Amino acid sequence: MADYSLLAEALSNQGLAPYGTRFAEELGTPTAKGKGYFGAITNAEGRPMTELSSAYEQDGKLVPHPLVVPTLTKEEIDLLKMGIPNEQIYQKAEDWAKSRLGQGQSPFATPQDVRFPVPQ
Repeated sequence: MADYSLLAEALSNQGLAPYGTRFAEELGTPTAKGKGYFGAITNAEGRPMTELSSAYEQDGKLVPHPLVVPTLTKEEIDLLKMGIPNEQIYQKAEDWAKSRLGQGQSPFATPQDVRFPVPQ
């Protein structure tokens, strides 16, 4: 697998991918991360986090999706801020992705999607 960290850094430095990039081998190219479902959330390191990409396997293929989804609780988002996803977070994110894909939508938030308030 190619190392796309330099490309991601260059895109970020030019403002083309302010939230970083995600790479899915199936897609063939890195894509810019968007604002996610909640907008930028500050992680434990003080950096913006919008989607925190992951993937699950279905029919022998990896399906990329975000871990930061609207069905998470405040406590689960706090765990993600610290970089500690648990099984429940992975399951909620996978369920959200499958629901969106079932509706013919990307599992990732698009610019047209409504931003949700961060759970308090």
